[in-house]
Amino acid sequence: MPNLSRFVFVVAVLAVAAGPLDPGPRAQDISDPLTLQDAIRRGLSHNATLAAGRAEAAAAGADLEASRAARWPRLLTEVGWHRTDNQVLAFGDTLTAAEFTPADFAIDSLNHPAPVDHGVAAVTLEVPLYASGRIQSGIQAAGETSLAAAARVRGAESETVAGITEAYYGVTLTVAAVRSAESALENARAHENVARARFENGAALKSDWLRARVHRLARARDLERSKADREMARSTLRVLLGLPEGALPDLATTEMPEPAVGLGDLQDWLRGVRDSRPDLEAARRASLAARAQGRAETSARGPEVAGTVRYERNAGGLDTGDGSFFAGVGIRWTAFDRGRAARIEAARARADAAAALSRAAEDRAGLEVERAYRDADVSIRNLSAAHEA
Repeated sequence: MPNLSRFVFVVAVLAVAAGPLDPGPRAQDISDPLTLQDAIRRGLSHNATLAAGRAEAAAAGADLEASRAARWPRLLTEVGWHRTDNQVLAFGDTLTAAEFTPADFAIDSLNHPAPVDHGVAAVTLEVPLYASGRIQSGIQAAGETSLAAAARVRGAESETVAGITEAYYGVTLTVAAVRSAESALENARAHENVARARFENGAALKSDWLRARVHRLARARDLERSKADREMARSTLRVLLGLPEGALPDLATTEMPEPAVGLGDLQDWLRGVRDSRPDLEAARRASLAARAQGRAETSARGPEVAGTVRYERNAGGLDTGDGSFFAGVGIRWTAFDRGRAARIEAARARADAAAALSRAAEDRAGLEVERAYRDADVSIRNLSAAHEA
């Protein structure tokens, strides 16, 4: 039985190497009995962890679009109305509405103006012309973050396929273990009955009977353990498939697959791990995103140049008023920002941390592949020996 358990792990490793299967059409119902392919399709469509990862990837894609939109002009509209007898505002409102008369220059009118109504409607177009590389760095950071999120989804899909494969055959394994434990318990009961009969007939010692009884009790405990493992395996598979409690149907596969042969050379697996594993791509993308974010923080030291075109209409009433326009180019530069140096240093440290995590992920992946390869090789040899035995 341990050889079969190891072989379940081998099947899962091979499933990861092969990558996720095409989920095909979204399954509404699960076939009964449940095949492995149906289980994988269901898991890829309904697994909660995958749903969360895909939502994060969608959010990262939306962030990328928002970063790209920073290069586009912005159109702003403004509408307002007020009534005031403030001397400065009343004077300005009357003048911008082109409703000024000679009487408005009277000292009494200037010092004590009558309340005026004033409405304004304006349209403003702002065009970013130069941002010291800040916008482009932000786009690069968001782009790498989006690609990292997509790679994490692919990695999660592969892990889900591997987990479902292992859980599926794990259920088969525990079902076989329960049958084996039941058979062992029946044999132990028969042996106990024989030992008891021999003792009662004076052909054996009582200790022989008691040992047989202890053996039967041990086999009963093994059966209960096997049943618990079977239910746990079914629950694990059910959760991976996103099914409600008690909804897992019977499995179509009742036999373990034949062991794989010809794993190939270990060095070939190690050489291919860098380009084939989505988690390594995600780590590399996260490192590139962190460096782009650092460049964005550094570029904040430079100036920003923007063009502005504005048209507004001011009026004291619906049938009066006048329009005006404004066009210009402005430069904004933050000459001193006490926290800028700290933010730049933090961004650089995060970039260094992301690069170190990427290297660590590569080292960890290499060890995982080597361990899986060696376990698979040993499992295949042990399983073949077990079949022969």
